[in-house]
Amino acid sequence: MAQDEENILNIRLTRSEISEAKQAASLRWQLARASGVANQRRDNRSDGDIDLLGVKAEIAVAKILNLPYRASALGIDSGADIWADDIGIDVKSTFYQTGKLLFKSLDAFVAEYAILVTASDEEDVMRVIGGMGRDRFKTDAIEVDLGRGPCWVAAQDILTPIEDVWFGFTQWRLR
Repeated sequence: MAQDEENILNIRLTRSEISEAKQAASLRWQLARASGVANQRRDNRSDGDIDLLGVKAEIAVAKILNLPYRASALGIDSGADIWADDIGIDVKSTFYQTGKLLFKSLDAFVAEYAILVTASDEEDVMRVIGGMGRDRFKTDAIEVDLGRGPCWVAAQDILTPIEDVWFGFTQWRLR
């Protein structure tokens, strides 16, 4: 089940951010394949599309939470795409507006928090849905097989709405 539309923030990326995302996605794809890192995607789209979606999602989350972010940062991340001081945030993206927060295993959720972002019908708009912490995911997620092997998912309707995520991170940072 999906979040109510009123709880979803549509974030419009600037032309500059789209350009940066395209460059970073291309470089990430090339470096990962050259390094022998297998693509762990669970989608049938082309590799470049999923990398671009991911970078655009990361930019959108950084904008909402007012966190520093560099799309051009190189190297394989440690499980966190964005940092709020010492709290790692894993940004998960999907092309499906009803998509779920997904990890291939419970152990794959290594950041402290994860946020789900979906594509929209517009290239420059990302739909930031909400998120949840690692401990809550491990208790509330369910194991399913979406056609590419078992994985763990949390439906949108059990995620904390992004406004509440923003408020929580803002309160925590101001302490």
